[in-house]
Amino acid sequence: MLRTLNKQPISPELWHHTLDDLARHFPVDAGDDLLDLCCGNGLFAAHFAESCRSVTAVDVSDSLLERLRAMALPNVTVESADIRKLRLAPGRFSRVLVYAGIQYLSEAECVSLMRRMFDWLRPGGILFVGDIPDRELMWTFYDTPERRAAYFENCLAGEDVVGTWYGRDWLEHLALDSGFREADALSQDPKLIYSHFRFDLRCVR
Repeated sequence: MLRTLNKQPISPELWHHTLDDLARHFPVDAGDDLLDLCCGNGLFAAHFAESCRSVTAVDVSDSLLERLRAMALPNVTVESADIRKLRLAPGRFSRVLVYAGIQYLSEAECVSLMRRMFDWLRPGGILFVGDIPDRELMWTFYDTPERRAAYFENCLAGEDVVGTWYGRDWLEHLALDSGFREADALSQDPKLIYSHFRFDLRCVR
């Protein structure tokens, strides 16, 4: 159960490097309660379950969640829900993770989610949004005339194969406006599989 690149699983070594890189910015320990949004098949949820008090893993896809449910991890609660409509108790979590999921939201939906994530976190809690498509780097992804032509055709249809592209300063300003006392857009480690067109965001409540 690993991340994929071009639909092929990455090596275990690269997956462990991804986890080590995340841990540098998103420390999780035995006293933490973690909310994992857009958790997919539970790659990160299962990993963090080993080191924290509880994990609440949320995704809209029941078929993906079945893999995590089958693991029957005692401190993991699995919820099938659309994060755009998700409502949770204030101050329930000390950590919130959204990895490779924010691009599925429109800018308006992102604003709503950011405000709710702030409410769900306790004071001092950390939000980490990973693998965000970088608006300033989109032409390194659409890097041939054919790919650019496909991009503009998709624009006509009101869609994009990547999803929503975000500006770093846009997300930082949104986080601060939502109440976070710190918000830092982070360049990804060059070894990460999508570092050529994505970045991360770390916020502290």
